[in-house]
Amino acid sequence: MSTVIYTRHLVEHRYGRPLEDLQRHSAHGGSGDPVLPIVLRRLDGLATTNAHARAACRNLDAAWQRCRSGEHALDDLVLRHAAEVVDLERREQSEAEAVWDLLDVRLLLDQPAARRPSTARRTSPAPGDEDLIAATRQVAARLPQLNREALRQGLRARGIYVSNRRLGTVLQRLRAERDLH
Repeated sequence: MSTVIYTRHLVEHRYGRPLEDLQRHSAHGGSGDPVLPIVLRRLDGLATTNAHARAACRNLDAAWQRCRSGEHALDDLVLRHAAEVVDLERREQSEAEAVWDLLDVRLLLDQPAARRPSTARRTSPAPGDEDLIAATRQVAARLPQLNREALRQGLRARGIYVSNRRLGTVLQRLRAERDLH
């Protein structure tokens, strides 16, 4: 399988649609994917480079056949066509790798953690935490040292079980209050 065909199949697989649909959809500006237009341009460039490489291979084959038939003056022509084929094949490989890298970037963009920082971590207590803060103030008043584990044990002794995240939020607020006084 040629590099162009492999890359085309990979693009279709990653996007879940045939290339023609992707091109139509992108041409109408309907794609919300910022990577798709770049992938399509690079894929077109790869196809063009592949066409040039195939033409160079045909030219090399023709020059080689003439050289084998006894026209030794064509040695330089064969070498020139061979160098062109090697150059185009290297360019084709690097263009394919660029498309593959773009597809990897698209996968990273599709992951929620890569798009934006987590909003799960709160820096201020939730509205229902006021009762919890009142209870932790009472527990903290009896503690010689205010730390997470001592606060957790004091709350558990009162029958209050708190997630580690909520406990951290309340602990930060209590420490801030202590620093103010």
